Amino acid sequence: MTPGQRARRVVVGLALVALLWPLAELRQAAIDAIVRNDAPPGAGPDLPQRPGTGLSVAPQVRVVLIDGAGASTARTMPIWSALCDRGLDLAVDVGFPTVSLPVELALWSGRTQQQTGVLYHSTGTPVAVPAVGIPGLVPGSVAVAESHAYIVHSLGFAQTAPPLDGKKLPAGWADRWVGEATAAVAGPAPLVFVHVLRVDSAGHKYGRRSAQWRAAATSSDVILAGLLAAAPDARWFVLADHDHLATGGHGGEDRAIRVVRGCIAGPGLAPRRGGPIAMIDVARALADSVGVTLAPDAKGRPLEAALAAPVTDDEMLPDLPNDRQALALFLLSLGIAATAWGTRGRVRAAPWWWPVAIASLMLLAMTPSLSTPMIYKREGLTMANGFAPGLAVLAIALTLEIRRDCWRALVAQLALPVSATLGCWVLTGAAPILWGATVCPVVPFYTGWLPPLTMITATALAVAGLVVLASAVLPGSGPSARRETSRSDRAAP
Repeated sequence: MTPGQRARRVVVGLALVALLWPLAELRQAAIDAIVRNDAPPGAGPDLPQRPGTGLSVAPQVRVVLIDGAGASTARTMPIWSALCDRGLDLAVDVGFPTVSLPVELALWSGRTQQQTGVLYHSTGTPVAVPAVGIPGLVPGSVAVAESHAYIVHSLGFAQTAPPLDGKKLPAGWADRWVGEATAAVAGPAPLVFVHVLRVDSAGHKYGRRSAQWRAAATSSDVILAGLLAAAPDARWFVLADHDHLATGGHGGEDRAIRVVRGCIAGPGLAPRRGGPIAMIDVARALADSVGVTLAPDAKGRPLEAALAAPVTDDEMLPDLPNDRQALALFLLSLGIAATAWGTRGRVRAAPWWWPVAIASLMLLAMTPSLSTPMIYKREGLTMANGFAPGLAVLAIALTLEIRRDCWRALVAQLALPVSATLGCWVLTGAAPILWGATVCPVVPFYTGWLPPLTMITATALAVAGLVVLASAVLPGSGPSARRETSRSDRAAP
């Protein structure tokens, strides 16, 4: 290897290693841009339309939301199940993303998460109250929350407890909140909302398989029993806003997390099952029950019309723009073509490390999605531990191939992963972050894969850089050394 060749390899190797830091920061910038509440509002969904009437007005409407308690958990709660058995037992698609405040804004405004622009909010501060929301149209409406006061303070209720003081709760609130909620339910207010948080808290801390989760579900059912007894003649809405992964976490498009159990019961409502209906359909049912009209852009359907036309993923998950899909496919095709050039048709020279990295991440850590906490960790070390086996395969493969042809080897190993990562940035609409944007659209599947793919690519470039550096500085490396060794072998007696 000539001095010039070595110098070029040193420069390329150092450049590849140096890319690790800006790419890691870019990954964090993407996460910061996802976890915001000010995305540009989008259009409402196109729900299937059928003729059908809505609910009649009820003198008293009571709503209980058991945060995080998905359909499978709801079916283990006897009080909740008994209420469903004497009324409408519904499957409810809460929409996407499956995050508490965005979902509850959909419930109380009749607009989906995409319409409100509140896609992923967990900062502990309230957002602007909807200009036309159900609570604000009902004089004397009351909301009582077990914790996370910023959620109920974002919905526009006339009276809200506990008072908002950052993330702190008033002294003794844990002991007295059930009493205050029960008193509100039993009182004269036409609309009362009770937000039970303990199941969600247990899910985040211990996972859905834990004893703590089961205990939280049991105690929530006991609370529900007391609330139901306080207003037996009211019209009751009891539902959840999302489920959890088995190990804890929510936010993504997973159908098991997104479709929850919702029940409507009270005088005049006969037992019946149906759905899935959309969360904005439940909003319309609430609006009809309290006798108010939602905003013109709220697309929830009258209850009978919604039951006649259950929703599917096509209606409830936002579509990706065609231009972004086309550009992502173009980038991927460039990566495939470059990989073919680099391998020169040799299957063993293909980037096998990349599927190994993805498979090991899914097996050793977790399948990435907006529901998995690991994608939000700042350093990304949990993910790195998961895909490390793929990096080891990359180092070995590149060490073997780089002696044949350095530049082809680099292209063969890196072109496809790099192009796929760039395609993911395009599909999510996150590319403007590259030039300073601070808000990232949140789309199904691809947004969840954006941080891990970026991290895999960043560390792979660094590993490749180290291998290139080693090939430049270690003695006996490179094609020239192999030729010298071959000549010596021929000259030996």
